[in-house]
Amino acid sequence: MKGKYFFKAIPRWIPTVIIISISWYLSSQEHVEHMPSFWNADKAVHFFCFGGLCFWISFACRTKTFSRVWIPVFITIFYGFIDEIHQSFVPGRSCSVFDWIADTSGAIFGAVLFVFMAAKLSKAKK
Repeated sequence: MKGKYFFKAIPRWIPTVIIISISWYLSSQEHVEHMPSFWNADKAVHFFCFGGLCFWISFACRTKTFSRVWIPVFITIFYGFIDEIHQSFVPGRSCSVFDWIADTSGAIFGAVLFVFMAAKLSKAKK
């Protein structure tokens, strides 16, 4: 029975894997083209990218209540930490606690948004 569930769950993780792959690739670049140029734009990019990542991790984990958002948030925060460490080894990039704080804030936002939207969709179905 567990094997059946495992193979059914794989498609739910596809958006997460795509986002992480793109994020890792971009983090490996010395300079990312076409970045916004307003003040603290990189923090906004971190917030929305990691918010989106956590949204899709929440989807993959089937997070349905606010009491369960800590699971996708923790996964996303951990990935943000690993990503910042990774960037410290890339020439021209650095590890920034402020980027990680933006990642963490985005993760919380993404998970809460997912649960809120899932609850609204669940109510609409009834």
